[in-house]
Amino acid sequence: MSNPIINFVVRGFQFLFAIIVLGLSVSLIRDHHWGNLPATLGFAAFVGGVSIVGALLGIAASWVTFLEGTIGLIIDGLVAIINVAGGILMAIKMKGAQCKDDGSLENANKLVRNDMLNGGCIDKETCYWFSDPDKIVSHCRESQADFVFMFLIAALLAASALLTFLRMRKGY
Repeated sequence: MSNPIINFVVRGFQFLFAIIVLGLSVSLIRDHHWGNLPATLGFAAFVGGVSIVGALLGIAASWVTFLEGTIGLIIDGLVAIINVAGGILMAIKMKGAQCKDDGSLENANKLVRNDMLNGGCIDKETCYWFSDPDKIVSHCRESQADFVFMFLIAALLAASALLTFLRMRKGY
């Protein structure tokens, strides 16, 4: 990056957003009680961890010249791709559910049947959080926030990559 202050600000936000992604993912994982853990939640936690490592490497690039330039762009590109993949995966797994208890049977069914939100099911009719719609809506909001922060990290990294590319193009 051209300016170390801009690098620290971008990496600081990346680090903060990555901690949020990891925290939300772990919260959803901890509230899953029955059956196998959905792979989506494990991948979301992985995305948060990779993003934290990427932020730390981005900060280290201010002192370690090996991490500047092309190597930094490759690292940022990989972290951005992983974040976009995680965000898209979680958005798809939400299956259009709205995070509100509006009395709609269709929306309630989408929320209760979603394996990321329901805490796991013993069979098709018995899910852990079935009797607590507020908890399922809360999990829905956590999931939405999780994938939004993944997309925000990807946007930050795109801006960072653009600034790095422009700096490399000028030759300093």
